[in-house]
Amino acid sequence: MKKKFVLLTAFILLLSSFSFAESKKEDELVTLTNVPSTLVYPSFWHTPFGVHRGTAFWLKVFLGNKTYFSDPQDVATTKMLSDYGGINPGKDDWQLTAFGVNSGRGEIIYNVSMSGLAVYGNVGTGDGEFNRPTGISCNEYGDVYVADTGNNRIVRLFYKDGKLRFIRNIGKGGSGDGEFNRPLYVKLDSGGKLYVSDNGNNRIQVFSKSGGYLYSIDQTKGISNPRGICVIDDGQRYLGYKQNYMYVIDGNFNRLQKFDLNGNIVRGVRVDEKLGRKVVLTTLDYDYYGNIYLVDYFNSQIHKFSPDLAYITSYGSYGTDDYKFEKPTGISIYRHYGQVIVSDKESAQYFWIGSDVTNFRVGRIQAVPPVNAMQFDFFLTEKSFVTMEIELDKDKKVTVCKNIQLEQGENSISWEIPLEYVPLFLPGMTYNTNIRVMATYSSYPHIEKVEKASFIY
Repeated sequence: MKKKFVLLTAFILLLSSFSFAESKKEDELVTLTNVPSTLVYPSFWHTPFGVHRGTAFWLKVFLGNKTYFSDPQDVATTKMLSDYGGINPGKDDWQLTAFGVNSGRGEIIYNVSMSGLAVYGNVGTGDGEFNRPTGISCNEYGDVYVADTGNNRIVRLFYKDGKLRFIRNIGKGGSGDGEFNRPLYVKLDSGGKLYVSDNGNNRIQVFSKSGGYLYSIDQTKGISNPRGICVIDDGQRYLGYKQNYMYVIDGNFNRLQKFDLNGNIVRGVRVDEKLGRKVVLTTLDYDYYGNIYLVDYFNSQIHKFSPDLAYITSYGSYGTDDYKFEKPTGISIYRHYGQVIVSDKESAQYFWIGSDVTNFRVGRIQAVPPVNAMQFDFFLTEKSFVTMEIELDKDKKVTVCKNIQLEQGENSISWEIPLEYVPLFLPGMTYNTNIRVMATYSSYPHIEKVEKASFIY
């Protein structure tokens, strides 16, 4: 019985609460090499027994015959205000509540605080029943909205004391104001307004907190076949740069568009053209700095774009090993601590936001007359603290920079060799440079990425 309880606790902490546990080693530092690190797995003491991926096996163990994975779709996470201080009184203790759409069985799988998992709903057309639901959104007050795609409606639920209860249905099948034709995804803004991607009607519909229809953003504004949606507004908590925009995946599963909240298009990007390959984009979310993370079902990847839709990087590939996804379908980011949940065919993975460095190049600055100076060029996938060292020999290193903060994207540093080190740099000799990067939050200060580059002086 004791063994079962320990296993249950581990699973609940991963899939249910996704807690950011207090570290038993606050000075713990994990150094990553030769692995992708735009998203990183939390260090051991910040996970339940080092587990970061919940699978169908664990679902079977702890919910038995109550349910099984059947076409899982979107996921939503938040920290309930009612749970504030549940672990550390008076502090934000990082415990989240997660809701996942188990579409094939018409269910919402969610956690009951730190003590268990629960299932709500079944297949049907009645109150609290679903027909191939897709998207889900929630907030810290307990409001939960589900895109009940097959029933052409939005279902409003409320979470309190570990239970979901039905509140009301919004809308019905049709093309009029407040009616739906295959609603796919939903998103709440900071004021409680609800945004719905009404896929079959080629529009985004916006509703008041009470569920009343407000307005639509349709094909006249450039919307076509909308899918995933996220809304950034300056009332959001834990947002580094205040802004007011809506991001929509539309087109042939291949376009990302940015609108202001009045529905005016700001810019768009064809993701398939940018990457040079086919994509099937489903949904998206954004982080503390407003970067956009797109779920690509076809390539089993997460694509990261800047707030202005500049491509940053792609993460993952198909598979069930670490750093891989098995046809991902949903993503949710809790911005305060950069906690990222990605759902796929038969699992849910827990990440922190990290930083990666690519295209690291080092060379001597060419000038007439010659100068004792170096150039360091590299690309960061996240705003980062950066440290660089040059190995002069096996016992001696010289520091180029230490913990300087740089923006994501292309970076370049020029460095004049200090006079006392000039005699140690010999013409024609090969030297190694180490660059260490660490995100400014989330995985900071526990995980760093290290890359090497060699140069001939």
